[in-house]
Amino acid sequence: MDKKTFREKYLPVILKSAFAIFYTGVVRALAIYMFVTPNKFAPGGINGLSVLLEYLTGLNAGYFLIIFNVPLFFLAFFFLGKRGAIDSTASMLLSSGLLILFEQVKGFPVFAPPENEKIAYGIMAAVASGILLGIPLAGMIRDCGTAGGTGILASLVNKKYRYLSVSWMTSGFDAVVVIASFFVYYEWGEPFADNFAVNLMPVLLALVSLYATSKTSDVILHGFQTAYKFEIITTHPEEVAAEIMERTHHGVTLVHATGMYSHSDKSMLVCLIRKRQIAQLQRIIKEFPDTFAYFTPASEVYGRFIK
Repeated sequence: MDKKTFREKYLPVILKSAFAIFYTGVVRALAIYMFVTPNKFAPGGINGLSVLLEYLTGLNAGYFLIIFNVPLFFLAFFFLGKRGAIDSTASMLLSSGLLILFEQVKGFPVFAPPENEKIAYGIMAAVASGILLGIPLAGMIRDCGTAGGTGILASLVNKKYRYLSVSWMTSGFDAVVVIASFFVYYEWGEPFADNFAVNLMPVLLALVSLYATSKTSDVILHGFQTAYKFEIITTHPEEVAAEIMERTHHGVTLVHATGMYSHSDKSMLVCLIRKRQIAQLQRIIKEFPDTFAYFTPASEVYGRFIK
């Protein structure tokens, strides 16, 4: 292989993978060390399980991330794909090393709650950690097709049992960790009813973090491509299309249709718009009699859909 082929074909892929490994590993480690561990909740998956084991044993969560991800790497490497296995595991190992390093840095900042403000700090930490953990989740899915961790286990099970959803299995693994966190952080010396808020707080914070992670990941993966597809049945195609194009600055496609009840010729206009323009399009439709429409979300849009 000559240098030109390497530079044009392989170097961009290597650099892209290296960048993804770096930023996902760093952001994940910061989220766990600064927000999750000090506020005593487990955000599901391998990350959450490692945090729980750190709380139980006193050993840094980074070591447990290594212990769990090394066998998962071999499973993913042989059964799911080499590049995805290497990148996702390298990202996890970078996070592990950074977690161990952060512990050695004296005075490293953490979002630790004062004794009388645990709930307020916990909520803020759950939201912040969820947003930060959503960034590497989206990055690994986009770069590798898998986020690693429990996603690898879910994908392996799905290869054998196709009727089992990967997303549902991953959520199931997360739920097991969240439920386990209740028993790990439970203050056994006090009656549950007397310390209801304190004992239930780790579970609620974990749910908030998981939700923030999911929404952040969805926005990164799909947020800039999402749109709504309107299909408009009308007897005034030229006028309606002109109004839509002038007021929304989006194109319109005309499809000739026949009403099966009346057997009369009609026109169907198809257009894609942003969510913020739905009300505007509805106002346009109301201006024309004998016109109705329905719309569906389009999760991803490619091509010249800019506005």
